[in-house]
Amino acid sequence: MAQTILDRKIGAIPPSGLGPDGKLRVMTEEEHRQYIESALRRIDEIEQIPNNPGDPPEEEWMRGIDASRPHRPLFKDYY
Repeated sequence: MAQTILDRKIGAIPPSGLGPDGKLRVMTEEEHRQYIESALRRIDEIEQIPNNPGDPPEEEWMRGIDASRPHRPLFKDYY
């Protein structure tokens, strides 16, 4: 199999969650509100993704994952 080299352009590194003292930064109420609103918007976007009619039922892929790892099933009680 031939290897392909991906030419990826790396953007700016996101700001660290640590403050100058090396501890977690404490968010202001406004920053926390914006953070939560952003997360909720992303969850809403994910919920809007339509299911493909050709997708297998959830029980089928759950059983498939559990069959591939019988020593440590993830979805044992969900199907």
